[in-house]
Amino acid sequence: MLITLFLCLSFATQAFSKTLIISDSHGTGAFGGELARLIEKKGENVSFYAFGGTKVVDWIEGNNLTWGFWEHHTGRIDRRGTNRNTPKLVDLIKLHKPTMVIIVQGTNMIWREQTPQDAEQIRHLMNLAKESGAECVWVGQPDLNPKGDDPKRWDLELQHLFEKEVPTLGCQLISSWAFTEYPENMGDGIHYDQIPRIGEKLAREWAQKVFGLLKR
Repeated sequence: MLITLFLCLSFATQAFSKTLIISDSHGTGAFGGELARLIEKKGENVSFYAFGGTKVVDWIEGNNLTWGFWEHHTGRIDRRGTNRNTPKLVDLIKLHKPTMVIIVQGTNMIWREQTPQDAEQIRHLMNLAKESGAECVWVGQPDLNPKGDDPKRWDLELQHLFEKEVPTLGCQLISSWAFTEYPENMGDGIHYDQIPRIGEKLAREWAQKVFGLLKR
């Protein structure tokens, strides 16, 4: 009887302990793989959707993107591809019923000045998570290496919008830009995996720091 009760409780914990992660292209590489591994190591199930080029609006509207994606589910075969509609967060929440929603966004939004829609769209995603009863976490963009010929693309004012909006909604903000450093004159200035020799290591260290900051 005690063994049966223990097994039931164990399966119940697994069934209701699920982390849903949506991410831009950072999630398709070493950062995403390491973050998923660390969460799974604690016995939690993970559903991870990483779509290159995504901005907040894409997870609201389900826009088609062609820069590549990685879809991962604990205990299942991973899927990769290049042309697919971004899944809507509202549909993913209904499908997976997560206990935690982690949103990794910001990198593809800082090439332009803020618009009134930015705050509205950030609030929309956060509210979807909150209204589902899940804990919500926003992981902001890491440090990037600005290109001298395109300074406007690297306007970091958006991070101040994250700092204002995310905590106000009762969600955790992880300010990746504060503890990452993209080396000068290396890689493409965006993707850590493209930094020769040390890129994957830096990406994994970023994921480890994010995991250590999660409030569970």
